[in-house]
Amino acid sequence: MNLDSLAEELDRLYEFEIREYIARCDELKRSGLKIYRNEAGKHKVALAGQRPRKEEVQYVTDKKKDNFFVRAKNYIVNGFKNIKNMFKAAKFIYKNSKKN
Repeated sequence: MNLDSLAEELDRLYEFEIREYIARCDELKRSGLKIYRNEAGKHKVALAGQRPRKEEVQYVTDKKKDNFFVRAKNYIVNGFKNIKNMFKAAKFIYKNSKKN
């Protein structure tokens, strides 16, 4: 089988038979192939160790990088959550020490 027919097979399995899709992906990965899927559910299959061509890079969507403002907002929000949790922990320790 060529790589394009494998991609078409994975597209069909992903849409209609998810259990067989998972088993087939595991089988193909064990045989040394890399599988890429975009958000629309379309697949690309490549030999392991080969970099995808420039037009195939769009299919690597495991983790999207957020822009600067989203990362800054998340950093600030997580900082406030951490400070809030520290105050809760201090309050809990204070109440427990007051009881004893």
